Amino acid sequence: MLETRILQEEEIRSLRSSNVEIRMDDNHLYIGGSLPLRSLSSPITDRKTGKKFRERVEPLAFKLALMRNKAHGYKTKFLKNHNYKLEFEYEKLEFDEVNERELRFLFTLPKSQLNLELLEDISEDNASFSFGFVCGTERKALSNEKNIEYIRIIDSFKELKEISVLDKFTLPAYEKAKGFKSYDYQSAEKKSEKLVLNKNRESLCEQYDKKLQEIKEYITRQKRNALFSYGSEFKIPL
Repeated sequence: MLETRILQEEEIRSLRSSNVEIRMDDNHLYIGGSLPLRSLSSPITDRKTGKKFRERVEPLAFKLALMRNKAHGYKTKFLKNHNYKLEFEYEKLEFDEVNERELRFLFTLPKSQLNLELLEDISEDNASFSFGFVCGTERKALSNEKNIEYIRIIDSFKELKEISVLDKFTLPAYEKAKGFKSYDYQSAEKKSEKLVLNKNRESLCEQYDKKLQEIKEYITRQKRNALFSYGSEFKIPL
């Protein structure tokens, strides 16, 4: 399937998989991945003009669009193959931009029959993920590449409608981007155990740091009290 640009309407882009994983515990699925920033896409055909171009998404475009969705009460859709009839149920979407190179995200989903069924034919060897959007501001840069008319630079999205998990029949627009990796349920559960342990460890470290800070403050107060307990006879040695 060739990626095409549809002017004035919603566009979709797929990305080849490499590092996104599914993890499970007794009650939840965790699906994490990343969307590329400043990575050039494969050639894309403008359906209106027939011209080929490459595109790249600038920093903050994804993050600001997701923040705007959240602020306006719009829950970004999580779909399979851009099909609104194949929508994942999820509880939480966490995201952040890293080094102006990628937007990392983590979906927390209930371990429901629906979600498990949607993932049945997704494997680590053929899975990809994608996003559906309406472009906001964009600009064009010159291209020195043969048969590529220009570079399309997306500075912002008017709407970031959905993120989709794709099957093997959809070719990627961003071949070198980090994508989606699915594991069999048994190994996914093992990875989830590791994830949960890491979260617990982080929580314990935070508790220890807090306790250590409290002890330091207590020692400082005790020293200060001891210092002033000498009263007016206390003198600072020169």
